[in-house]
Amino acid sequence: MVSAAIIPIQNLLVWGPDYLYWFYISPDITAEKISIGVIILGLAFVTLGYKKADSLYSAR
Repeated sequence: MVSAAIIPIQNLLVWGPDYLYWFYISPDITAEKISIGVIILGLAFVTLGYKKADSLYSAR
């Protein structure tokens, strides 16, 4: 998730907010859209991991 967050931050510093916004709304598949997907997937895995850990500890 950290490496996925680097891409939008880097492009924000290099290109500015106007271009970064265009990268998100353009019809093309861009690295920014993929990085948002990776962040969402990572958060889902972390959430599922915590739920799994809670269910394992509550069963004892």
